[in-house]
Amino acid sequence: MAKIDDVFEEMYRLFPVVKPELNYNTNYQFLVAVMLSAQCTDKRVNKITGELFKNYGTPKSMSTLTQEELEKLIYSAGFYHNKAKNILAMTNQILTQYKGEIPRTAIELEKLRGVGRKTANVVASALFGEHKIGVDTHVLRVTNRLGLVSAKTPLQVEKQWIKKYPKYTNHDSHFRLVLFGRYYCKAQNPKCDECNLKKYCKYYKEG
Repeated sequence: MAKIDDVFEEMYRLFPVVKPELNYNTNYQFLVAVMLSAQCTDKRVNKITGELFKNYGTPKSMSTLTQEELEKLIYSAGFYHNKAKNILAMTNQILTQYKGEIPRTAIELEKLRGVGRKTANVVASALFGEHKIGVDTHVLRVTNRLGLVSAKTPLQVEKQWIKKYPKYTNHDSHFRLVLFGRYYCKAQNPKCDECNLKKYCKYYKEG
């Protein structure tokens, strides 16, 4: 089992400065971008939002679009039908229930259409400093491989993590785990030869 402080000493070495790879100017735009990023690369999302937000970067302007119009604008993100439907429904809630501002807690964010637990945790921790950990496929994989948790689902990872590592329950820790999983501890062909944490890694030890 890896020691959490050793793990993050290496994470800080690899990624001394972290900032979201999604481009945005407002809290609302960040939420939309995170919703679009499901099963889509940040690079692709940034290309989409670079155009989308020129004319539809606020809840009020977004609400003028029909679902079909929004689908055409976000088509390349994949799952565009559901994403368009959810973004417009979420936007309507923002306008009618939250005075045009997105909620500041994960609990409230999860009440928005199309906003699941991971997205809510990411947004609440990144924008408002709430002590949450977003668990995507990268975080699920890395934390299990290093023996930091023993969990099969994102919710199990989240619950174990919060209990065991409150010091590292924040967005910067989440993002460093994501970057490590994205660029080093990949699902296929991980860069074990370059990894200073392989002495802890169950995947590496099992060959």
